[in-house]
Amino acid sequence: MGVRKHSNLASYALGNVLKYRTRSIAIIIALFFSTSILSSVEFIREGVVQDISSSLDEGSDIVIQKLVGGRQVPIPTAWVTNVTETTGVRAATPRIWGYSDVGSGSLLTIMGVNASEYGNMIGAVGTEIVGEGRFLNESDRGKMIIGQGIIDLMAASAMPLHVQVGTILSLITFDGELIEFEVIGVFSSGSKIYSYDMVLTDIISARDVLGYENDTCTDIAVWVTPGADPNSVAFRLDTEIPEARVLTHDAISDSMLKAYGGRAGMAALLWTIVLMAVVLIAFTASGAISEEARREVGLLKALGFDTVDVLEIRMLESITLSLLGVSLGISFAVIYDFILGGPVISGYLLGWSLNLLPGGIPLTISLSTVFIMYAVGVVPILVAAVIPSWRNAITEPDTVLRGV
Repeated sequence: MGVRKHSNLASYALGNVLKYRTRSIAIIIALFFSTSILSSVEFIREGVVQDISSSLDEGSDIVIQKLVGGRQVPIPTAWVTNVTETTGVRAATPRIWGYSDVGSGSLLTIMGVNASEYGNMIGAVGTEIVGEGRFLNESDRGKMIIGQGIIDLMAASAMPLHVQVGTILSLITFDGELIEFEVIGVFSSGSKIYSYDMVLTDIISARDVLGYENDTCTDIAVWVTPGADPNSVAFRLDTEIPEARVLTHDAISDSMLKAYGGRAGMAALLWTIVLMAVVLIAFTASGAISEEARREVGLLKALGFDTVDVLEIRMLESITLSLLGVSLGISFAVIYDFILGGPVISGYLLGWSLNLLPGGIPLTISLSTVFIMYAVGVVPILVAAVIPSWRNAITEPDTVLRGV
């Protein structure tokens, strides 16, 4: 009997959803719009956070740079000796990196490393994420390991080329010359921020492409001794080399999150404003039909329905509208981000950084995010609709039916 009763109440509630079409459509459209905004932003934000975490796991514990006038400049390789002698430093190696044009207007990240030091370093960038081929050897010159982005780029070019291990590719140097490289490996990392568009080669070849002098480098990658505190080591390095800019793993993470996701808060504020508008629409819509709703409640109570039954009907109406609006919003956000690439919103959130993500924006959908979407969509509408309904439900049926 109990199941049948609740089934009948649910059927009646669905009938009311169809009966009050204007109110229902207004709430669904408003919820659809607000949920689409928040879902799109969260899918991008979570994707960026996850990608940054994956990228940093493939990097060093500390990075040392040099700034002049707030801009990064080359640093002398002689700094490496001072760094390696610092207490808590397990290893330090210079790196050369920058951007190179492959002739199509697309910029690729070029990174040159000391192959022998990297090859012997457990957990160093590149040594554990080579899916095909091999890592660099000390004697390698003009060899490179590439990300999946280079393969995708060449396959989509005007003259498609299937790039694989053994393929010869040419890079344009800083002075307009061409240097041939042989592909000896392909990264298997899923990180779009780090390895998707990266070319890893030996430090000498990288200098030839980017134009760095032999006694300079872009930065120094540092790994600390197991058990040592990276922040303490970074403090000692900062003290011993006053000209250096010392960045720990956490500091790099914070700066990258600010660069890629600093505007997500503004989008969330916009969503909050829209959600408040949705709640007001639901509350106003419920109040606009209050006289008709009061008479309906009076009839229901005269027929034997109690206050709890009336509230259950109104709750089922609100839940139905909320679930439908939120589900449509999330579905549209999935299509908008994962299929269309999140135009406008991704550009607003990532800014110029979007140009450095040729593999597309990182996207992630988590169960916690979906749960939050439904929670913030259902609960406010439920409260906004049930309060006027409760006021009607506690009215005596004879008072309502007499029109007093």
